[in-house]
Amino acid sequence: MNTEVPTFSCSAGPEVLADLLEDDLLQLQDDERLWKLYCFRSAAGQRTQLRHRIYTKIKANGRLALTTFAVHTPVAGRSVRSNIARVPDLPVDALEQIIQAILAQAHIAEDEFEVLDLSALPTLKAQLDALGA
Repeated sequence: MNTEVPTFSCSAGPEVLADLLEDDLLQLQDDERLWKLYCFRSAAGQRTQLRHRIYTKIKANGRLALTTFAVHTPVAGRSVRSNIARVPDLPVDALEQIIQAILAQAHIAEDEFEVLDLSALPTLKAQLDALGA
């Protein structure tokens, strides 16, 4: 099993860890793990460094849950989140449809989209370690 984790340059590691640990945006439970982290950037949002993120987790029952939000940096060094929404129960195929719809409707180019797949790592601790916790 390949457990190598690719880099996630959309955001600095500490910002992602703060989202997941300090602010508990995914509301992770002991029997859950991270699934995939998605980040979308667009040329239109470059001035304020606008990004759209989707963080997903796999629950004990094998289904997914997600938290989605926008984050921008109107002032250097200070990020602001908005439009936070949660989907508490979602099958994997529905998530893939959502991602494909976002890419198509927003006309997002390959270099404006990143996914960090953490699903191969066996524990939440291993996933967080890979993120630099």
